[in-house]
Amino acid sequence: MNRIERIQSLINEAGSGFVSVTFIKKDGSERQLTFNPKDVNDIKGTGDTSKVDPNIFRVRDNAKQAWRSFDARRVIKIKSKGKTTEFS
Repeated sequence: MNRIERIQSLINEAGSGFVSVTFIKKDGSERQLTFNPKDVNDIKGTGDTSKVDPNIFRVRDNAKQAWRSFDARRVIKIKSKGKTTEFS
């Protein structure tokens, strides 16, 4: 299972439980965001952008109630269902 498949699997397994993702932003800084995988409301004005790059996950940040994206190649760790999975 490759990295993208593993991340997608962890998100799917969470169901409607919250998922916390820690990743490195393009500028090199670290960011953490928490989201509910079942929050699938459309991103207004963008259409379906999920097919553009399979490495990019678009989610709604629970704290900011704003759409965010992260690159699977930059993920450090994911916490879901009380379990942390780290990526190198």
